[in-house]
Amino acid sequence: MDQTLAAFGTAAGMLWKAAWALIFGYIISAAIQVLVTREQMARALGDRGPRQVGLAGLFGFITSSCSFAALAASRAIFAKGAHPVNALAFLIAATNLVIELGIVLWVLVGWRFTLANFLLGIVMILYAYVATRIWLPAGLARSAREHAQKVQQDEAPAEASARNGGWTDKLRSRRTWLQIAKAFVAEWKMVWKEILFGFTVAGFISVFVPQSFWNALFLKGTTGDVMPLWAVAENAAVAPFVAFFTFIGSMGNVPLAAMLWSRDVSFGGVMAFLGADLVAATVIWVHRKYYGWGYAAYLSLLLYVCMVLAGITVHYVFAALGAIPEERPALDEMVSFAVDHTFFLNLVFGAAAAVLLWIGARPTGGRGQPIRAHG
Repeated sequence: MDQTLAAFGTAAGMLWKAAWALIFGYIISAAIQVLVTREQMARALGDRGPRQVGLAGLFGFITSSCSFAALAASRAIFAKGAHPVNALAFLIAATNLVIELGIVLWVLVGWRFTLANFLLGIVMILYAYVATRIWLPAGLARSAREHAQKVQQDEAPAEASARNGGWTDKLRSRRTWLQIAKAFVAEWKMVWKEILFGFTVAGFISVFVPQSFWNALFLKGTTGDVMPLWAVAENAAVAPFVAFFTFIGSMGNVPLAAMLWSRDVSFGGVMAFLGADLVAATVIWVHRKYYGWGYAAYLSLLLYVCMVLAGITVHYVFAALGAIPEERPALDEMVSFAVDHTFFLNLVFGAAAAVLLWIGARPTGGRGQPIRAHG
């Protein structure tokens, strides 16, 4: 009973530490979704090339959200004619180049992990671009597109409330702020279960799984402080399998990644784990529904190879720069409750979230009438 209470306490403490960052990240995400339109995206991504894959990554970054929303958006642009590698780049960016994910990483384990995670997403896109040049079964991709088109449903993503005029005009619009609030509510509806589950799992694993298990699962080598290449590669190769069995998406993986770092897993292993939300069992199952088993298996294998190689690459890039963090914060440092900056930030952003939730949960307009934009 004491261990169970300790597990819940650890989970609650980690969530408390990251609460303001989660709210801040989703406010930014909601604002970007409303103020930046995604019109003609698929037409811009129909061909293969560095420019198109770069645009796909940029669009993915702009629409960053939970894993399952990213899966649906990636399927939508693929079904509408985007090249497979561009749809893949969009998916990687939308799940790894995520603002709120980076902020929470910064809070829990430091800014270097935030920087490394963004580099991880970029490197994964580069490896996917090269890998699909080497191996992309044309018949399988064509069949997957036809399958996706059959299950495609019309979606209405949030867009700018006022397409004419500048940012000042848009931000003055009452309708714009209403849409931002509704996008904020929609984001939390999609991810709150994932977030709670992720922090709870991290709390239970940290309490109930002994250090000896992690030592056996993630090898360290015997060359002193510098981890040998084979051990870094083993850590990066094993980490995605941990993600597969935890069934958690990108945001839920953050507290688990922090927990793995506190358990002496290599920097490259933690980075590969952060990219592994794309091979979680639930994600593979969704891919199967969208594209069929053949293309789902192809995507999963391709993404696994890219995340392992990207994790190793980021590890050695940071090692060459002397930027791999030396400190591994203990769990009690992540779960402390105190009247400090976290307390006041949680109050401020908690109040902001309450206002947005109140606005976003209200009907579109008074007495059943839609709210009109100013001007």
